[in-house]
Amino acid sequence: MMNSRLLIVCMLLFSIVLNAQGRRKDQSSVHAEYGYMNLGSDSLKKGGYMAKIGYARVMGDKGFLGKAEAFYQDYKVNYIDGIVLPYKRYGLNISAGYSYEGLYPVFINCWFGAYGAYETVNEGNTKDPKYNAEIPAKVKGFVYGLSGSAEVELVLVRRLSLLVNYTQYYDLKSQFSESQYAFFGGLRYYIN
Repeated sequence: MMNSRLLIVCMLLFSIVLNAQGRRKDQSSVHAEYGYMNLGSDSLKKGGYMAKIGYARVMGDKGFLGKAEAFYQDYKVNYIDGIVLPYKRYGLNISAGYSYEGLYPVFINCWFGAYGAYETVNEGNTKDPKYNAEIPAKVKGFVYGLSGSAEVELVLVRRLSLLVNYTQYYDLKSQFSESQYAFFGGLRYYIN
């Protein structure tokens, strides 16, 4: 008799918890992430760091997401004859995504987006540091590209989640930056 009551109470609690989990329709969040970027196999000369801060929103109740985030990148790019130039970029990334929530408290999010940014190469100096020769491309200007991410979100408490993601950037306009990938860690806080 006692075992059946305990089993019924456990099943009742499990069904309540199961229905109460996941994100709500039109829920908003803010997030901040920091990570390491790599541009190829020579990570000593071609790696750097990136920071992102953004706003995300759940679109309806089918798992679709949207986000906008500002970012800052600071790394180095190869030029010619082994010359490595400092490279900085800041901009805005807009992404649409989908979330699988069947593993609560773990969400698996996938994102695809586009970005626009302002880049500065060689700290804006038009001469290379080795030969003092004129760099034939613009060292400052606007660039754009595509991005894609695979993200794991672990719910720590009701409104706070830990983020870990892999992001691939495809530069379509830059003369200096190549396609790169980055690994990030951060936090997401749900506003409502």
